[in-house]
Amino acid sequence: MVANRAPFLLSVYLRYIIGVRFSLKMTFICLWTPSAVSPSLAIGTTAVTPENELLQHMIPSLLGVAPRVMLGASGIVWADARGMSAESLAKDLLGVFHGKGVKNVRAAISIVPVSAEVAARHGHGALVRVAPGSEREYLAPYPVGVLEPSLALSTMLDGIGVECCGDLARLDLESVEVRFGAEGARLWRLSRADDSRRIFASMPRALPAASLDWVDYTLKEGERLVFIINALVGNITTELKSRGQCAREMTMIFSLANRETFEHLVRPARSTASHKAWMRLIRTHLERITLPDGVVGITIRVESVTGELERQGDIFDRGFATARAAEETIAQLLDDQGAVVVTPRNTQHPLIDRRTEWVSQEPSQASARIQLKERVVKATTAPRLTLQLLPEPRRVAVKTRRRRDHELPVEFRDKQWMRITSAAGPDRVSGGRWSEPYAREYFRCVTDDGMMVWLYRDARLDEWYLHGWWD
Repeated sequence: MVANRAPFLLSVYLRYIIGVRFSLKMTFICLWTPSAVSPSLAIGTTAVTPENELLQHMIPSLLGVAPRVMLGASGIVWADARGMSAESLAKDLLGVFHGKGVKNVRAAISIVPVSAEVAARHGHGALVRVAPGSEREYLAPYPVGVLEPSLALSTMLDGIGVECCGDLARLDLESVEVRFGAEGARLWRLSRADDSRRIFASMPRALPAASLDWVDYTLKEGERLVFIINALVGNITTELKSRGQCAREMTMIFSLANRETFEHLVRPARSTASHKAWMRLIRTHLERITLPDGVVGITIRVESVTGELERQGDIFDRGFATARAAEETIAQLLDDQGAVVVTPRNTQHPLIDRRTEWVSQEPSQASARIQLKERVVKATTAPRLTLQLLPEPRRVAVKTRRRRDHELPVEFRDKQWMRITSAAGPDRVSGGRWSEPYAREYFRCVTDDGMMVWLYRDARLDEWYLHGWWD
């Protein structure tokens, strides 16, 4: 029983697959009325008539039935039926024509524009459907004139005995192109139902946007506005990342209690889809703007986007970096991380780990300062050892021996025990009576493998620390 049903199930499955394949293709509905073409003109020429003006006024009504409608030449109206029941849609469109008083109108359905146009203009019946895959056979018996060749080409085709589309389609492209040129090759393709015209342009994808409205209260506090904007921007950046895009500009639209709107454009130094970068910019802008009234709604709208992948220059590669690449790199770092350009500011504090403060710096000023420092270093004498401090002093175990009034380190263990061959010190530093008191004994030590380290003893806690080394 199962074996007997297998061919039936296979045929059903194939019909389903074929139906899905054709439903995914563009399906054209071509509507044509002869009243929009002047009968006194030759084939292939058109004239604007009062009926053609009527077609232009009918477009809004037709758009109420079909998602996309376009007015063509010679009294033709195109409708997009992809993803819809083409026959039902065509009947509804014909009903719109009849309701506007245009009775002499025909419609044709096909997945190829030329077969739909020929069927609408020269077919028989108010509604013609050209089955998918049979477009070439449908065009074959029609005279070549339905393809609207020029007068010269029509005469040459008559001279070689080409009367119908099937005769032209049986020729090979090379001979047609040699004898009849580009126009003949175009007509040859149409006769074979090979029509690459773009009747409908691709629909632009709407840019991301998010909004929130409320009516029970008004907001004036910046923190509450930031809370709402943060959620809206989060939705937008998530959608941008799913598309593989970066926003170049965003507009904040505030709906005010006085029924007015306030718009403010936010534009980063470089396009980005980073939620953190956009919120940092928006907070900065909110501190600068003054809203004339309370807010009852917020809309965030992306104005323009760019691709996600952008070329990144290496600011540290002197063979590649340029002023523009360095500027763009720093701008991107500022957008992503905030104030990442910092410079040291030294004080007179006795403790070296508390002597230096890092302050934010404008990229241009920091760059000039770095270049000046490089010139000064190059102008100095021979290289010398540099003290490398640990980010935080690290506690270590130390073995000592008594020398006069202090304990002298002879071994210490960081990762392993290391013997100290020479230790200069102690250099005593103390202070901070009223806040954070300190008392340290520093020793400059040389290990048995030649490494110079800086150890100190915290006299208040009687603990030893590794503070850095020289290289």
